[in-house]
Parts: sequence; C-alpha cells; structure tokens
Amino acid sequence: MAAGDAEWIDRIRSIAESLLTLEVNTIEKENMSASKMPEMPFALHQIAELYRGSLRSRRFVITDALLALAQDRIEHGEDHSRLDALKAWTPATGEAESVLVTNGPKTFEALYWLSLAARHQLDESAVPSDAVAVDRTMFTRLVVNSQQLRQISLMLLQQHQALHDAHDLFDGTMEATTAALFRRPRPSLDVDTDILVQVRKIWDIGLERVTFQTALQVDGDVLVRVAPNMEASKRAFFAELHRSTVETALAQWHGLFALIGSLVSEVGRTLFGPRT
Repeated sequence: MAAGDAEWIDRIRSIAESLLTLEVNTIEKENMSASKMPEMPFALHQIAELYRGSLRSRRFVITDALLALAQDRIEHGEDHSRLDALKAWTPATGEAESVLVTNGPKTFEALYWLSLAARHQLDESAVPSDAVAVDRTMFTRLVVNSQQLRQISLMLLQQHQALHDAHDLFDGTMEATTAALFRRPRPSLDVDTDILVQVRKIWDIGLERVTFQTALQVDGDVLVRVAPNMEASKRAFFAELHRSTVETALAQWHGLFALIGSLVSEVGRTLFGPRT
C-alpha cells in the first residue's frame, strides 16, 4: 500500500470516528459577528484573547512570572517541582499584564492556572447564587478547554517545527503570526480533522451560555441537557428552536454516513479491486 493511500484511509477513518456522536448545542449569544472560524493559528489567537479578556475583567491577568512558570512546566513535563511551583502560584495585586501572550502552549498553560485560581477564589468567597453558578460553569469551561488547547497548540507547534518561523505560527504574537502567514512562499498548514473539529467547537461556543444540548450516540443513546432558571416563554422558544435544529442535524448526519460509506467502498475498490 502506498504512503498516500494509507494517509487517505487514515483521514477517512478519522472522519468516520467523529461521526459516532452527534452533539447539537443551542446557544444564547450577544453581538453575533456571523463569521466563520479563521485559519487555525488565528483561531487559537482569538480563543486566547477571549479567555484572557474574561479573566482580566475579574482582575486575573497573565503576568510574565506566570508565563515563565508555564514555559518551565512545558519544557520539563511531569517534573513535580515545577508542578508544585504552579500550584503555589497566586496572582499578585497590581502586577502588570504580560505583553508576551501568544497562541502557543505556554499561554494556554497560563490560562489554565489562571482559570483555576479564579474558580477557587469564587468558591472561597462568593455567596451561592444563580450568577455565581453561571460564573463557576464558565471558569470550569476555561479550565478544561485551556488544558486541551495547551496540548493541541503544543502538538501543532511540534508538527510545524520544520517550517520557517514555526514559532510565529503557533507560539507567536498576533502580529508575528499575521506576518508569517502572509510571507511568500506561504507556509502550508495541515491540521488533523479531529483537532480541527475540537478547536472549532471551542471557538464556536466561546463563553456563551448553552441553553439546550442534545448528544446522540450511533448505538441509539440520547442525552439531553437543559440550562436551569429560564423564563417559561424563553424556554419554550429555545426548546422549539433546538428541536428543529436536532432534526436538521440528524438529516445531515445520515447524509455524512452515506458519504463516508461510499468513500470507503471506493477506496476499497481502488486498493483491492482487480487491476487492469
């Protein structure tokens, strides 16, 4: 089997695996831009800036000291002394915000610890309320997503080390990334489907409130989640909107399964069919 054939089979398998679960989210979002996700380096920049702005509004900022600890942790892996230093880190009052924030692993590592600190402060000081519950849910999302994005950006950085100025693509500032992408010859970006899908979901949802969520498994299991504390009229509106969206998504799901099936059959005939 040729290397190119194996690569195509792996890509088809990856797409097919991503179809095993269908997830439909209905989100209440303000100030919609109606724009699609940009190229991966820019998408990571936008997510990092979104998370940083949300944390900054609550007086949690990425500092040079936190970035240094985060970079040290990335370089030395599971060294417990580095982990202990990060666990002991607390935001210092009045410490300046770093200008070295990038779309790379050290930034998302820093955002992870910053989100943990913000959630811990909320748990320690806040009086339980609906608003606190919403904030805690958001911080938990930041914690989980920042962990995932740290690994994704690290993998992308390593994959593109052979490219000129790879650090500008996946560990540079917005200005450096823009300059790198508009150079000639333009660097080629090859991102696995599963990573693209994962980042797109994180980018799409952002920090918005999910009002309804339906997850359907290929074996027939269905899970529906509903956000609490919605007015009856708003709940009815979102419920109907979500229902129609799930129906549309199911139709697309079936169509994608049929497409993957035809691709697999065609690849099989090409690779193993009779030679002429």
